Amino acid sequence: MMSAIRFIITHDIVTLENQGERYSIPANSLIVTDNHARLVNKSSAVLMDFHSSSLQQLYTEVEQLLAKKNGSQFTLEKVKVVRAEEKVIDLLISLSQLSASNFLQFCYVYCLNMERDYFSDLLRQGVSGRMDFCEYIENSFLEQLSVAELAENFDLPLRKFNQLFQDTYGKPAKRWLLERRLEHARELLINTPMRIIDIALECGFSNHAHFTDTFRRHFSCNPSQVRQRKSNSGEAPQPIED
Repeated sequence: MMSAIRFIITHDIVTLENQGERYSIPANSLIVTDNHARLVNKSSAVLMDFHSSSLQQLYTEVEQLLAKKNGSQFTLEKVKVVRAEEKVIDLLISLSQLSASNFLQFCYVYCLNMERDYFSDLLRQGVSGRMDFCEYIENSFLEQLSVAELAENFDLPLRKFNQLFQDTYGKPAKRWLLERRLEHARELLINTPMRIIDIALECGFSNHAHFTDTFRRHFSCNPSQVRQRKSNSGEAPQPIED
């Protein structure tokens, strides 16, 4: 199973290497591979990685477009090249800069239109075996539970849980959980009249002080300032890039 699907969008002729093998890629191509692939020559190509958690969401959005299972065994290609017109490449590059989720949906629908059977099977493989795990995480991430407690509740040793989480979400569990909780808290601050202490508890923090300190480090402002900024201008803060 792929740990991630990597899309590479290029106007240029490029050389790609994946696990010791090299591939010559024509200009104006959309390349679908895994996160072991790398570009050999310098290029302005755009690389976008999507882990199983993103594919789970995509699956719900495009399920009706997938080809029916035909019973034949799926053969994964290390490097799959999908030709595209220059204007399609331009659009994909623009979407990659604006919204990862919109990019993924448009890109995958385009791939399905080009080779429906192959990309239907690829998506099914990408989400297989992890639906229960993703559902568990989505239902539990706001609870006041440590990573060790989440692993215990899912009946996995901590080491295996952390590896499964990394493979599925592309980030360590502790980091992902903190970011999701803070993003949810920000949404509640902007869109609801809930008290800050209630938002802290709702988002898995045990006390107001810890929540405020963590929020300030992530967004470079405190929760009260978010509400003030929203009421003054309608703008919300963005997280600090690591």
